[in-house]
Amino acid sequence: MDAATKPAEKTGRSGKRAIPAYLVREVIDGIPFYYRGYRQAMNKTKTLEELMSDSGLQFFLKLYLYDLLKARLNLKKYRVGAGELGFHPNYKNNMGLDVVVFDRKVLTPDKITAKFVEVPPRLVIEVDVNVELPERDSDLFQEYVVRKIRRLFASGTEKVIWIFTKSQQVFSATADAPWQVYDWDQDVELMEGVRVNLANYIREEGFQLP
Repeated sequence: MDAATKPAEKTGRSGKRAIPAYLVREVIDGIPFYYRGYRQAMNKTKTLEELMSDSGLQFFLKLYLYDLLKARLNLKKYRVGAGELGFHPNYKNNMGLDVVVFDRKVLTPDKITAKFVEVPPRLVIEVDVNVELPERDSDLFQEYVVRKIRRLFASGTEKVIWIFTKSQQVFSATADAPWQVYDWDQDVELMEGVRVNLANYIREEGFQLP
């Protein structure tokens, strides 16, 4: 996106401050989605680093899922990663992905460069929704979650797992079957028989939830 190289602030004809490009977290179908809390960054009550950082729960859920997949899957067949992988399937889309599994035959060494990855992961796991739109009444589930899942499918991803820590639910979507919603005290299959029960993990770790 090269957002940081763009002007930090402009004022439109309406008199409203334009949103700086560096506050764009993702672009899906040409629509910019901004970091959650971007207004506080514009008002200088929060830093960009604060907006970009995970909560402790988000961080350790991602780490746990990464460790689980890496331990259970055939690493001669798959590449497993976690972080904020940049995925660029085409010029209208720049997405950040939390936990991913790639087929090694698809993500070959020559496709791993200093740029965003352009080939689709087989599995994507997302934790929470960390974006917002300028319209405060926007339906982020439809506008962002569903849109992102469908764009991932259109790009070649086979399955998306989305974890919502506030409602303690897990959304499981596959390209060729009805999408499913689970409470996170239920077992959920990630792929190839690898199953997870988030409530058990959180209980074992002793995390304190609201």
